[in-house]
Amino acid sequence: MATTKLVLFESKTLKNGEHPILIRLTKDRKLKYLTTGYSAQKEQWDATAREVLKSKTNWKKINHFIHKKKAEVDDIIFEFENRKKSFSLESIENKYFSSIVPMTVFNYCEEIQNRMFNANRIGNYKVYKDLLRTLKKFRNNKDLSFSDITFSFLQKYEEYFLKEEVSENSISLYMRTLRALFNNAIKEQYAKEDEYPFKLYKISKLNTKTKKRAITKEDMLKIVNYKPNPKLVEWHAKNYFLFSFYCIGMNFVDIAKLKWSNIENGRINYVRSKNGNLIHFGVNENIQNILNMYSKAGQLSTDYIFPILNDETHKSSASKAERIKKIMKYVNTEIKLIAAEQKVKNPETITFYSARHSWATIARHNGQSTMVISAGLAHDSEKTTQIYLEEFQNDVVDNANNSIL
Repeated sequence: MATTKLVLFESKTLKNGEHPILIRLTKDRKLKYLTTGYSAQKEQWDATAREVLKSKTNWKKINHFIHKKKAEVDDIIFEFENRKKSFSLESIENKYFSSIVPMTVFNYCEEIQNRMFNANRIGNYKVYKDLLRTLKKFRNNKDLSFSDITFSFLQKYEEYFLKEEVSENSISLYMRTLRALFNNAIKEQYAKEDEYPFKLYKISKLNTKTKKRAITKEDMLKIVNYKPNPKLVEWHAKNYFLFSFYCIGMNFVDIAKLKWSNIENGRINYVRSKNGNLIHFGVNENIQNILNMYSKAGQLSTDYIFPILNDETHKSSASKAERIKKIMKYVNTEIKLIAAEQKVKNPETITFYSARHSWATIARHNGQSTMVISAGLAHDSEKTTQIYLEEFQNDVVDNANNSIL
């Protein structure tokens, strides 16, 4: 005979300081625990009544739900026993999970965060962390179920962002992350497909066009001709910025991770961190001049080219990501100061990413084929740009790159 009991599983403590509320199965002196998707603090749990106390937010809703889930498991056991055939705890568990298993949005978002962190997908981990932070602020820390995320909820969530003067580009990112969370919850049967709100709420309505931050050829030459102090951060900032520009707008993350082993037979080959695409191009004179500044005797092919990362100091993906973010902040500050010093137009709008914008724009103004450079930043999707570039032979892209300045 199998029995069930609701328990507060104090052996495990969640990040919010609460313990999960589980359904304990007992059969043939063996135990198995089934999740309810809810949790509570020890002082919020009535061990006699097997339910949460009134001090817990939404206590009525939680108690109704956990008792309902226990009843469902009891029904499963009754069904098995009524057949008068042997069954196991695993059989009960499989039957239980064959239907939707609700989980709160906060807890599930936290679970996805942990998965991303454990998989060293630090960028995605931070995106979900930011989503949870904004949801908690919007909801005054009041958790919700996926069925609570309706078209009306999304409208109010958007209005909250607009009131906080969050850019529509950032709102789009939050909404796309929430949509991804909901889609994943459907796959894992924590949410119902027929309650999917993004069929009505269209993220595409948000204006996500980024203001172009390209620098003209004349202004870029002003930065090229700037003579920074080699002992100051500005020297590295200028080198990183121009290296990105000369390397067809290489992202700062990829510059930080670039190693001498990425250079072979006069070509740079690397996998772009943002989308996993293989990028390759020839090392021209401008690129080589910067490489020479960082080249020293006794280097190994596994060494980083630029003094941003160090495998002995930055061992984890998280520490590397934090280091890159910190250095990029310094670089952005120095680039603005250099631009102001050289009287570049609108220096306050210039960031490291301007190097990528500028490469495409200057190449277009130089008469390069729009098929080669994909019309600079005219495309809404960077993926489209990469598709065009990959269709050309190396020498075509190299010639376009060599003609920039």
